[in-house]
Amino acid sequence: MAPVSASGEGAIARLAAWAAGLRADDFPPRAIEQAKFVLLDTIGCGLAARDDESARAVLAALAALGDTPQCTVLGQAEKMSAPNAVLANGTLMRVLDLNDYVVGAHPVSGARGGHPSDNIPVALAAAELTGSIGRDLLAAILIGYEIYGRGKALMRADSAWDGISISGLAAPAMAGWLLGLDDEKLAHAVALGAARAPTPVAVREGAISAAKSIANALIAQSGMQAALLATAGVTGPLDLFEAERGLKAVFAHAPESAADILGAPLPADTFISRVAIKAYPCFAGGQSAVAATLALRRQIGGDVESLANIRPAFADLPIVHRQLADRGRIAPASREAADHSLHFLIAVSLIDGTFGLNQFAGERWTDPKVRALMARLDMTTDADLARRGSGAYPCALHATGRDGRHHAVEVLAPPGFSPDGPDAKSVLEKFARIAADRISAAARDHIVEAVMTLDKATTCENLMRAIAPRMPPATALD
Repeated sequence: MAPVSASGEGAIARLAAWAAGLRADDFPPRAIEQAKFVLLDTIGCGLAARDDESARAVLAALAALGDTPQCTVLGQAEKMSAPNAVLANGTLMRVLDLNDYVVGAHPVSGARGGHPSDNIPVALAAAELTGSIGRDLLAAILIGYEIYGRGKALMRADSAWDGISISGLAAPAMAGWLLGLDDEKLAHAVALGAARAPTPVAVREGAISAAKSIANALIAQSGMQAALLATAGVTGPLDLFEAERGLKAVFAHAPESAADILGAPLPADTFISRVAIKAYPCFAGGQSAVAATLALRRQIGGDVESLANIRPAFADLPIVHRQLADRGRIAPASREAADHSLHFLIAVSLIDGTFGLNQFAGERWTDPKVRALMARLDMTTDADLARRGSGAYPCALHATGRDGRHHAVEVLAPPGFSPDGPDAKSVLEKFARIAADRISAAARDHIVEAVMTLDKATTCENLMRAIAPRMPPATALD
């Protein structure tokens, strides 16, 4: 086929030239360490999800297809082709809503949220496929995080397009970098992936479906395919950002600056430092709410019936107003909607005094007792909370007892949040907790050792062996 040149100043060409020119040693040591932390955290999230209904369905569908055994799938001995391993692992790592999240608004665009770790399965598959050294796997993860941040700079805060659309840029770039593509072929890989990626915000609003959990995994799978196609010489639409009917509607904040933003030099403060580790299996906006609710329950000694009224307050932000007005979250009808429902998260945490995967068992969002407490919550927003802690989605709870006593709790930053980015203590504690009922202590230690020494490993084989332990039938986790 006739080649299409990637030369010039187009946004995709600039992004590809920047990525192709990077080396693992270009990233500062702190970033490499944090890449290990998010990798370990994301692996733990995936192992914890092996018994999830949606994850089982995806794994069963892929197994039924038959496949070329190329790349490792978390928690099983049987391998899959690289694209299908990305879909399988992407589903596992995302489905419980436990993986890391971007803190605060992007300073350029004001766009919020997202989970750059959704694309870690691409790095795992491409590194295994190419026999990469461990440090290059970590560098590919960091490349994905950087591209995610640059994509956020180009998206409007009120965009109708979901942030996972950025993965159409990040996933093929990560895979192509590990495959060793030159800037020409890498540009075509990114163009092929980006052309299939735009996803509406509707995937996580209203009657939220299982698509919320697999939407990024499907984009990441396409990104892996795009890199393999580009390796074989397949070309993509390099002018996606410049074309009149291209991606301008998706990356609409500053389309005229797309090339400069996507192709900018690597900053000293890498984007991975802008993410936090989740403590609870729910959306980012609910982390402080759960922490505040559990603190309130301790204040009242667990006597929920003693409360006459409960007034939760959240940061006065447009995104919070949309969440509080979303009927799918006010009255959730699915597991996916429940973990995005502030009403449900507060009610079930207050009743149970804990919040984990067990709180979704038996469709607790339909429990009359939970529903009754949800209906009593007097939700509001507070501009002062937004000023003091909007980055971590703060929550304040005010309650009055039937005896007239007032109770107040404020959480500006939930467990797992650090202003300096992911830290070893939060990650190691969480990994031990969420993997405890899934794999043995020896298997957990093997994974931790493999991840934490990855920057010195000459291959990724030890990591791949570690993440594929035979797993017993799972039980729900607290």
